[in-house]
Amino acid sequence: MVPVIIYWGAVLVLAVWLIWNVGFSLKYLANGERGNLWAFMLLNVFALIAGLLVVWAYGDNGFIQWALGSASSKVPQTGWLMINNWINVVLIVAQFFLGRVRSPQAAK
Repeated sequence: MVPVIIYWGAVLVLAVWLIWNVGFSLKYLANGERGNLWAFMLLNVFALIAGLLVVWAYGDNGFIQWALGSASSKVPQTGWLMINNWINVVLIVAQFFLGRVRSPQAAK
């Protein structure tokens, strides 16, 4: 039961983070505060790493059986986490390019 709660908790937290991130990214993009997109890009890298760790941990590698004494085959895995991870990759690339701020021109 604990592995299922951990899995779905991770899926829920990463989904909420994705919604929060897209909302604030659109807000910052609309306000012209492009520098903040890079901060969200770095946080998305951490979210992507967390999502990939959950995918790895619940894969067929025996980690859940070793860590929690439970079989990972009992945890129903969905495609939501992989979709979330791919959306994070797209957001990281988009935020990298959209977050660039041009340096101010020197006075002549």
